[in-house]
Amino acid sequence: MSSRINLDALSKFEWLIMNHLWVNNKASAREVMESMPEEAQRAYTTIQTYLERLVDKGYLAKEKLGMVNFYSTLVPREEVVDGATNSFIERVFQGSGSSLAAYLLKNKSMDPADLQKIRDILEKGEDHD
Repeated sequence: MSSRINLDALSKFEWLIMNHLWVNNKASAREVMESMPEEAQRAYTTIQTYLERLVDKGYLAKEKLGMVNFYSTLVPREEVVDGATNSFIERVFQGSGSSLAAYLLKNKSMDPADLQKIRDILEKGEDHD
């Protein structure tokens, strides 16, 4: 990650919120609440609390328009994904990206199409999104 290296890690629910905002650019707490999948539904006040925490952590900006607060991202998704991935590799694979790749290739629960994409990337040395 770049200049925002001190960002705190995101919880699973914070990832849901951030993913909504990365797609929609700006949203109110109500819009975020309504976007949540059924299994992740939370009370309106809980959503507000999470949004304020993300503001405090430096992930979101808040803008008041009339009586409503709107939230937008301050950090690009790629930067947050890079940071989370690097942290995961450091914690779980002692910093070894090759150990992560080997694990993924041996993982029997992965979708065969995803495994083939990984193999193709490794063979061709290209980015296949």
